[in-house]
Amino acid sequence: MTTYPIAIELTAWVELGLNQYELTIEKISRVTVKRTDDVLHTRELTQPEIDSLLEAMESIRAPISAELATNPNHKPVASYELIIESAHFSLEYNWEDVDAQSSNVFDPLVKLAKLIEKIGYFE
Repeated sequence: MTTYPIAIELTAWVELGLNQYELTIEKISRVTVKRTDDVLHTRELTQPEIDSLLEAMESIRAPISAELATNPNHKPVASYELIIESAHFSLEYNWEDVDAQSSNVFDPLVKLAKLIEKIGYFE
């Protein structure tokens, strides 16, 4: 069986700026992080990190949620765009933190986003 590389991109718009994460899962897997300050960080992924990413991706399904009632207190603090691509598929998800707080259908996406942010943490 042929194994194809997987590319994952997560863009997180948060109150204080923008974080972009790019991960590749292939022979030599890497994570690259670019923050608002334009500092670029790159390192190789460990096998446990790769395993965790693959497990989190396998749990993703298409989230379907109801519209939130208009409420001035429901202002998003963060919004996310997640793209997962390989030779035979391309998935794109967009959500805001208020969406994830209102419905558990976003839980797999939030779990993967938090994992990516954890893996992409550089001091």
